[in-house]
Amino acid sequence: MGKGDAPLQRGVHKCDLREEDYEMTVKVVHAFSEVSALPGWASALAVVAHPDDESFGLGAVLDMFARSGSAVSVLCLTKGEASTVHGISGDLRTLRAMELRDAATVLGLSSAELGDHPDGALGRVDHALLVREVSAMATRVGAEGLVVFDPSGVTGHPDHVAASAVALDAATALDLPVLGWTLPHSIAAQLNEEFDTSFVGHEPSDIDLSVPVERDRQRAASLAHASQAVPTSVLWRRLELLGDVEHLRWLKGSDGGRPGALSMKVTGNMPDVASMRVEYRSGDRFDISIRDHVVTVDQPTEVGGDDAGPTPTELFVAGLASCVAFYARRYLRRHKLDASGLTVETSYGMATKPARVSTVDLRIRLPHELPPARREGLLAAASHCTVHNSITTAPEITVRL
Repeated sequence: MGKGDAPLQRGVHKCDLREEDYEMTVKVVHAFSEVSALPGWASALAVVAHPDDESFGLGAVLDMFARSGSAVSVLCLTKGEASTVHGISGDLRTLRAMELRDAATVLGLSSAELGDHPDGALGRVDHALLVREVSAMATRVGAEGLVVFDPSGVTGHPDHVAASAVALDAATALDLPVLGWTLPHSIAAQLNEEFDTSFVGHEPSDIDLSVPVERDRQRAASLAHASQAVPTSVLWRRLELLGDVEHLRWLKGSDGGRPGALSMKVTGNMPDVASMRVEYRSGDRFDISIRDHVVTVDQPTEVGGDDAGPTPTELFVAGLASCVAFYARRYLRRHKLDASGLTVETSYGMATKPARVSTVDLRIRLPHELPPARREGLLAAASHCTVHNSITTAPEITVRL
């Protein structure tokens, strides 16, 4: 993604990159923005029109689903026999079926099925028949959600539009959520100018998720489509412009509408339910027992406390800031970048009626310059830390006596 293209999520999540000191800012105002993370579906089904769509378009997204432990399946509705690109000789129906199989292996897909509907004329196939086919596979693999091209088709190909329309109707029948892969409008416009193509993108306010991704498996899977992945393909320029971030829109929630937030799958050794104990000590001082640690909270002396520790509100903001720092450091480690000198400077504002934290400004600082391709990725990774997710996707809170 080019400089200055960072998406503003629904007008409440502001990302600002400053060249002079390589500062990265995540500004959170009132209700935090939607989460830049993939949903924690145990099983996901991608519905596409052609062999290579699962790699050229959705490859990085499907790879990230698979890396998180999701069982990912692909239903490709045509064999792609009408392509005008012939990177290698041979019958395209046969070649592209083998290429899809090889690409699925690279991406770690659980299954990939190839339909036999006419390439280039998918929109003329009986719509109800296609909906039944998608519904049947979604049920067979136990899909908890569908991944498709944006309803615009992204590339301008009518088969992409038809495949997404079919998937959306199947999802409606099964009451499944749907994520649509898209491009920022600025990148679509740049590709169209450079290659005379017909990409369709969306403005930042219409993009729900900007997800940090790895590109290695997507590139390898794309190269598995040797008949299509020619050196002059616009694919390579698109991946260059996107960097290591992909963009998605919620096309349908499980209740039939676009969800305002999503869940995030957490893996590892963290318990599903954790507990801690808060004990009164004296004055305004309380001790919080967390596993083998004790954290003291108090109030400043000017409001009657002994200032024996941070206030609960300060602890809340500190939890967010330290979580952002943890995710930033993890991103840097994953990409073999130096995390020395990483800091997160934080300020916050308060409001009343009700008393609450109303603004939080977190500034990620690094003493060294990041490679341009990694700046967007770091910002996106830090912006969907677990504490941030827990604010955007509000937990159920019960206070009992």
